[in-house]
Amino acid sequence: MHLIAWLLFLVCGIIYLIASIRDRDPLMISGTICFIVAVVIFLLPIKK
Repeated sequence: MHLIAWLLFLVCGIIYLIASIRDRDPLMISGTICFIVAVVIFLLPIKK
């Protein structure tokens, strides 16, 4: 269930990225890229 939630966050971030690129808003683009990177980091498996 958590994986589905994180994947939905990722999809949401990609949609926001597309919208911000269309609007040519550099602040929104950089914020969205940071959000997507954070979600990808959470999706990476933890090495012990």
